[in-house]
Amino acid sequence: MVNRGFGFAVVGIVVTGVVVEVEPTSGIVVVVDVDAATDAVVVDSATVTVVVVDSTVAEADDVTETSLSLVPHPVSARTTAVAGNQRLTVGVRRLRPVLIPLRAMLRRTLVVGSLIIMALVGCSDGTQQSEVGARFILSQDFPLPTIEPETPALPTTTTGADGVVVEVTDTSRIIVLNEAIAEIVVSLGMKDSIIGRDATTTLASLADVTEVSNGHDISAESVLALRPSVVIGDTRTGPPEALQQLRGAGVAVLIAPEVWTLSELPSRVEMISNALGIPQAGEDLVNLTQRAIDDALKNVGAYASTPRVAFLYVRGTASVYLLGGSGSGADELVAATGAIDVGALNGLSAFTPLTAEAIVQSDPDVLLVMTRGLDSVGGIDGLLALPGVSSTRAAAARAVIAVDDDLLLSFGPRTGALIARLAEILDTFSSDT
Repeated sequence: MVNRGFGFAVVGIVVTGVVVEVEPTSGIVVVVDVDAATDAVVVDSATVTVVVVDSTVAEADDVTETSLSLVPHPVSARTTAVAGNQRLTVGVRRLRPVLIPLRAMLRRTLVVGSLIIMALVGCSDGTQQSEVGARFILSQDFPLPTIEPETPALPTTTTGADGVVVEVTDTSRIIVLNEAIAEIVVSLGMKDSIIGRDATTTLASLADVTEVSNGHDISAESVLALRPSVVIGDTRTGPPEALQQLRGAGVAVLIAPEVWTLSELPSRVEMISNALGIPQAGEDLVNLTQRAIDDALKNVGAYASTPRVAFLYVRGTASVYLLGGSGSGADELVAATGAIDVGALNGLSAFTPLTAEAIVQSDPDVLLVMTRGLDSVGGIDGLLALPGVSSTRAAAARAVIAVDDDLLLSFGPRTGALIARLAEILDTFSSDT
């Protein structure tokens, strides 16, 4: 296993909120004021440690003792060369800090340098164990491909996944009720026509768009208030009464299919693009997406490893702990990387309650989770402390991959890039262990 505790260089120093630019390599962000820890820090790094220091350090002429808090921060798991600047909000994830005694008899002008040195020493002596083994795959590192906008040819008639025939006469005001659907509409070049979204749609480019639902349950009144011309959801969208109310008000409501396999991906894009009167854009997007997937699958052949992966769907705040199996969607992605989904291998259904016996029997080499789920159980330490999980090979190696929720199971334009990155990380884990 690669020891992520070594080899850090300084990225930036924050002294009461002022960022000092330093060579942008993998490294450490030093914050010399707890109050300043809420400020955003721009770094370029594959692995970052945020160091929070008591603000009295910067005030005292002679420092006798203080403490450092090394806080793991889940930044991009991509290589430093391509990660780009990540905008981190320091202090939000100040969980389970590791306190390191620091004694210094230095004047104020030398305090920052001393803290950096001690932070580097701390990283090398195992104080950052909570970060060892973890890899994060973030949506922000995978920009959506966009097709050149096409003038819609209207009206159109499309049969949705619910069997309802939908006529679309106007595409100027679209509401998207699913993250994957939103990605498709944006990639088709129609982002500017989106006026509403559901709560699960977290695309940064749609952050300012009005939210009209709680999860998959929409409010008909909220939707109608936006005067939409088209509403696009999937077979999980409801309740049925709300959909009927929208259709009764004359709104075109298209229900697209859910997608859990790579082979189903094109049909959803085609249905949506045809309904919006832009079939050529849909064909172009399907071809672009398929090429990315094909390229990823070709490169997977270069990796010799076949690690055993367990997909855990966890929501600690709701006491939901599930082990993925056949049909979870994650099994398709894991198989595409050349790895083995232990849930599918053991004949489990899509989502099975996670038990100590089941996870111990599966004994995965790597745990695959969503980033929000990981946060909900208290981070990597909390995940590895779940019943049975601590007894697995994955726990022993702290081999955890966290993928942003809106990316992992979207099965959209970014799926090819996700497969490529996932395969790369899985191979790294196998090489390290």
